[in-house]
Amino acid sequence: MLRFRFLIDIAFPALVMCWTAIMLYSAVVSDTGYRALAELRREQAEKTAALELLQARRVALEKKADLLNSKALDPDLLEERIRAVLGYSRDGDVVISRRELDRLLDAGKAKTPKN
Repeated sequence: MLRFRFLIDIAFPALVMCWTAIMLYSAVVSDTGYRALAELRREQAEKTAALELLQARRVALEKKADLLNSKALDPDLLEERIRAVLGYSRDGDVVISRRELDRLLDAGKAKTPKN
């Protein structure tokens, strides 16, 4: 009788409390707990932002590709690309060579006082 009473009064409540503690610990700390859920939500927000940037870039590239379509070629865009790739210029354009630009930038840095 004493043994049965011990099980009901002490052992069973102690086991229930231990089981509850283990379940609470698992709910908070484990790989499938609340901390992991918060981390997954943060990661999802980052990935969503990156996806939106990529989608905006894709739309811009699709518009540019449409302008380069041979059926509806935009003359301004074509001229811009030819001038950029081949290095052509119009009369009246100011052209600064890369070497001259680097020299001017270095000279400007040398004259700038350092704090």
